[in-house]
Amino acid sequence: MVRIVLSGTVGFIGAGNMADALIRGIVGRGILPRERIWATNRSNRPRLLGLKERYGILTTPVKPPLLDASDVLIVAVKPKDMPEVLAEIHGAVRVDQLVISVAAGVPLKAIEGSLRGVPVVRAMPNTSAAVQASVTALASGRSATDDHLRVSTELFRAVGEVLTVPEDIMDVVTALSGSGPAYVYRFIEALIAAGTEMGLTEHLAKQLAVHTLIGAARMLSEPDADSVELRRRVTSPGGTTQAGLTALEERGFASAVKEAVRRAAERAAELAEENS
Repeated sequence: MVRIVLSGTVGFIGAGNMADALIRGIVGRGILPRERIWATNRSNRPRLLGLKERYGILTTPVKPPLLDASDVLIVAVKPKDMPEVLAEIHGAVRVDQLVISVAAGVPLKAIEGSLRGVPVVRAMPNTSAAVQASVTALASGRSATDDHLRVSTELFRAVGEVLTVPEDIMDVVTALSGSGPAYVYRFIEALIAAGTEMGLTEHLAKQLAVHTLIGAARMLSEPDADSVELRRRVTSPGGTTQAGLTALEERGFASAVKEAVRRAAERAAELAEENS
């Protein structure tokens, strides 16, 4: 059984943007003392040094000290690097440790097949973790207990909201929330382009678009908020909003979004099959 996080040690394998965001959140919210956090990566020593300087954590260029010290291992590497990492830590990870994977498209069975008997939780945060506004979906492996899930939840709450889902819907989660920020950025780009083409400066168009999005998202985050009702309130019959929404629907706006999520989910499933 993994120890309580606040009295345990967390080790990050991988020192990229997601590891950086998680460490910042964990340290910043006081979830774990910085001296109880380790990090290592394969080759980017300046990146590793940067984590040590920014957050005061422990770093190592090799994995054995981190594997020995850690109660929880967060594997934050690119999916293509996961087979190599699993091969390196195979036999060194103990059954009293918890492994949390944030490698998109790598199913639990692939990880559990290499780390037999080790509790594994799969996590799908998104890039908004960088500003502690992510939503993370967690899926438990066969050996993971409620306590392991609680520990995982506590850690990922450092960067936003946390939900628990069955792994068989993780591809859809990836398509919607993992890839979703890119859809939003593309929508903002289109709003800015429309504004500038019609006479706004790019700076003003960006301010208007971004803060409009922030305000709408905050309204949706209120208890009992309903997007259909909120849209109805701002859409007067025959008004400007109605004219704009009609243009979007005439060009297949909702259908395009659904197709984007569908294709992303299909690609996530393909990646999971490739990584099985």
